[in-house]
Amino acid sequence: MSSINFIRKTILLLFMVLSVMSVTSYASQEVTSIEKSEENRFPVDILFEGGSGKAYIESPVEILEADGKLTAELVWSSVNYDYMIVDGIRYENENPGGKSTFHVPVGSLEEPLTVIGDTVAMSVPHEIEYVITWNAGKEEAQSEEPETDPGLPPVQVTSDADLEACGLTLTGFEELKYATGFQIGHYGPYDVITITNSGRFLLVPEGESVPDGLPDDMVVLQKPLDKTYLVSTSAMDLVCTCGALDMIRLSGTDQKDWYIDDAVSAMEEGRLIYAGKYRAPDYELILSEGCNLAIENTMIYHEPSVKAKLEELGIPVLVETSSYEASPLGRLEWIKLYGALFDRQEEASGYFDRQLEMIGTMLSDQPDTGKTVAFFHVAASGMLNVRRSGDYITQLIEMAGGHYVPQNTGSSSNALSTMNIQMEDFYAEAAGADILIYNSTIGGEISSVDDLIDKNPLFADFKAVKEHRVFCTKRNLFQQMTGMALFLQDLKSALNDEDGSYEYLNRME
Repeated sequence: MSSINFIRKTILLLFMVLSVMSVTSYASQEVTSIEKSEENRFPVDILFEGGSGKAYIESPVEILEADGKLTAELVWSSVNYDYMIVDGIRYENENPGGKSTFHVPVGSLEEPLTVIGDTVAMSVPHEIEYVITWNAGKEEAQSEEPETDPGLPPVQVTSDADLEACGLTLTGFEELKYATGFQIGHYGPYDVITITNSGRFLLVPEGESVPDGLPDDMVVLQKPLDKTYLVSTSAMDLVCTCGALDMIRLSGTDQKDWYIDDAVSAMEEGRLIYAGKYRAPDYELILSEGCNLAIENTMIYHEPSVKAKLEELGIPVLVETSSYEASPLGRLEWIKLYGALFDRQEEASGYFDRQLEMIGTMLSDQPDTGKTVAFFHVAASGMLNVRRSGDYITQLIEMAGGHYVPQNTGSSSNALSTMNIQMEDFYAEAAGADILIYNSTIGGEISSVDDLIDKNPLFADFKAVKEHRVFCTKRNLFQQMTGMALFLQDLKSALNDEDGSYEYLNRME
């Protein structure tokens, strides 16, 4: 009898093991290999909708990329979600006892993802449908440059000795007062642009030949670069300001998403044509137009196959990193890079010097007002998206005589200049702020103080709401870097409670 019981127990144990293996395979077979991959990880801000709003998926979401596939790590604010259903597949909670956590595959960051979460917080389990809208490339639709840090690849920079072997002799460098992310070296008729953690580019004047024996890391840009595909939205204003819009033939931003009048007019007239977003360029159109340069921002590192394809087609790719500048004036000084690319050096340097003079005059008599300013938007999850201390927006507030709140947001690190916090934390530091500025670029415009209160009734208790000092940015703010002096003037006017017109702010009533 003991032998028979042993056999029965063994069979039962095997049956249980096979059952568990089957369920586990069903729930996680698509993500196991990706979940452990370290090939590429990057955060993506999300908009989250559905349910009562009491529970939400935390933003930003970490995306894992491996072998061309994307996996999202979804961490809930609650411990009560026992499973999720995505595209008909059930995924079990990976963190029992802690915040409910799931790894699910993501087909595309272009399209919203509908998911079902099962919560046991109520008397009986409930399946609730939610929608996640990925905001990785928010510069495309919302105009602000990306906030994610893809981890820039290192660049092997050769020595001047290697350039001298090609017949290139350094005669000097372009004077840069604030920018630290690029350098322009002059080598007779040639210029060499070095962009930190992006690459080196030899600018060959029209009519000049390409030197022999160039280092392998050197990208040749043969002028005129008059068929450029411009993907980086922040570059357009600088290009237009130095008079080089005629060098841009292809746009990575559609006409409806531009807030720069010259760009809109050029698209209306057919001088500038839409060639697809950075993730999905129209290669056939780009080739047919004879594209001779693609200017991308760091989001292209999330799509390495796109960059590789452009280069395979013979199109040099320049990744500009102006959003990594710590100083707002450093961002503005990137106009000199576009001046060098498009032979508008005099126009670029002249404009930058005039802006410095204007800002210097404006700030020469600017006292510390002692007033506090909060710059934020409300995410769909109900959390508050705020700037990190040291971000260029917070620096502009300080330059205008204000003090940015909340202060406990840590320091800005490269492009990671925002963070999400709970309303309770925001309330603790910003309820007494003298001025509230709502960031319409990400959160959408508000037309009144009531619109703000509708997002959260607690705003009715804020000092700035009671004293009618609530502003909303206009949609053109982040596309028009050259308007920095005017934005500073807007901030000064707001801090000094001046009436009249504002260039980049709307006062809410």
